[in-house]
Amino acid sequence: MNDKTIALNLRRIRGFRDLSQEEVAEKAGVSLQNYRRIEKGNTAPRVNTLQAVAQALEVKLQDLVTPVQSLTSVRFRALKRMTSREQILADVANWLKDYNEIEEIAGEKGAYKLADVAGRFRKGSPRRPDRAIEAAKLVREALGLAPDETIRDICGLLESAGIKLYLYTLASDTFFGLSVGDEDGGPAIVVNVWDRISVERRMFSAAHELGHLILHQDAFDVNETEESEA
Repeated sequence: MNDKTIALNLRRIRGFRDLSQEEVAEKAGVSLQNYRRIEKGNTAPRVNTLQAVAQALEVKLQDLVTPVQSLTSVRFRALKRMTSREQILADVANWLKDYNEIEEIAGEKGAYKLADVAGRFRKGSPRRPDRAIEAAKLVREALGLAPDETIRDICGLLESAGIKLYLYTLASDTFFGLSVGDEDGGPAIVVNVWDRISVERRMFSAAHELGHLILHQDAFDVNETEESEA
């Protein structure tokens, strides 16, 4: 087991659970001093200690010892700064890893039907006033949709276009979704389907993130944390 990996996972998960070190140590039945050493990566914990900590955090033991891929090509925005941000990114990274592995095993990796459209609006291309209208027209053509055809199943449409779709549940009315670029195993779109978020808002989020995949490729930077209502 890698002590540093365990430490990183513990800090992320504990923050997501909104628990103090004291609370985790008490729930796990370990001394606060010992827990702090584990979370700093200064000691190699015993398996039974890690199992107790995992139970206290309500996660699997595997979640504490498995390294998480770092995503870089991500457009992540929320209405306010979120303590759950790192956990969301970890969940998305694990999901993408599993998704791509299954595609490889099954030999069913889907083609990205909008690659040529996105290529026309690649990083550094001129930002013409009508580029959004042009992009919408080209996307419809690539997906075989008439100019005025109603879109009734945007999730199915995205998946048919070769975009990976993750319906993620987070009890938050400040996070609606995100998108992941090709560099990190995408293109992928994540939509928050928490039951207090309206279906209309979910549909808008999916379409909105598609727009970013096509038009705003230069905005895919995981280190960008500027708050946005978009």
